[in-house]
Amino acid sequence: APPAAPEVRANLVGLLVQACDATAGLIGAAAHHLLPPPGRLAGGDSPGAAGTAELLAEVLRLDPPVRATRRVTATEVRLGGRDLPAGSPVLLRFDAANRDPQVFAEPAAFRPGRPGAGLLTFGVGERGCPGDRHALALATGVLDVLRERCQRTPAPLCHEPHPTLTVPKTLEVSVR
Repeated sequence: APPAAPEVRANLVGLLVQACDATAGLIGAAAHHLLPPPGRLAGGDSPGAAGTAELLAEVLRLDPPVRATRRVTATEVRLGGRDLPAGSPVLLRFDAANRDPQVFAEPAAFRPGRPGAGLLTFGVGERGCPGDRHALALATGVLDVLRERCQRTPAPLCHEPHPTLTVPKTLEVSVR
């Protein structure tokens, strides 16, 4: 096969880096919600009592690792009461869209297993995330092990500074 154009190579490298950071962010946020705090066992009415898939869906809705993405309008479009010409840059905020009170009842509440519309966190259609199933499978495996063996420590969850990604610097846990 002929070598890939520089733009294709750059996009592939960017995809790999973002996939690692975004999956780490998802695992960190989900573990923070899932693992019981010190002195409390998992179970009961804690978020840890929900299934891992339901927990991940709610973390992706309320605390997505990728908070926003940029797109360019393909045609003229009216958005937020303003006309934008084709080629206009647009910032899509997943963290805001997934908290829309017209779509999600009590949008600020963390409720794994909630009914509702599909999430926009991975995007949709041909511009959707190509690694969504891989990220969810990896996060599920890690969280299932953490659920069995760990609990949070009192240390606060701190994030790397980034304009659109939420990636924890550390998440301290103790082994039970």
